[in-house]
Amino acid sequence: MLNQITTPRPANQAAEDALDLLIGCHERIRHFTATANKLAHAKSASAFEIRQTAAGVYRYYSVSLPLHETDEEVTLRPRLDAVADARVRHALAAMHDQHLAIDELLERLLPLLQLVERNPAALEETGGEICAITKALDEVFGAHLQLEEEVIFPVIRQALSEQARSEMLAEMKARRKQG
Repeated sequence: MLNQITTPRPANQAAEDALDLLIGCHERIRHFTATANKLAHAKSASAFEIRQTAAGVYRYYSVSLPLHETDEEVTLRPRLDAVADARVRHALAAMHDQHLAIDELLERLLPLLQLVERNPAALEETGGEICAITKALDEVFGAHLQLEEEVIFPVIRQALSEQARSEMLAEMKARRKQG
């Protein structure tokens, strides 16, 4: 799927740009969603492994993912709204709605992850619910990431100037230093 959004870079562009950062976030979303699913089924794992995994997934979903969502809503969306066609603007609106659905699922998952981190034995009771929420997240993320990678992200290098992309990257990096 990622090869569908890899648009050729200008010959003079070798450094990471905003699109590269967004794609990297998508790779991490896939990784941590798969990890959360594995955690739901890891009842025979050691308490240490369960605790560490729950903590890592919690940290990703509570710190890093909100930064990525802000990147898309605050940094990317206004710039593309200004220059994109109706198809992309419609995709941006759908992206926003999907962010809301993801946030609702995370509101249910995050307390469970904290519980399991504090008490790994609680995985026995919460594993089914973690699995159900993670499955729903995986479905929403599947549609969400595909929409962004196939419709929204290709437009970044096509429609935005190098200066706009540089400003985006600077905003995104500054957000991570603050967060």
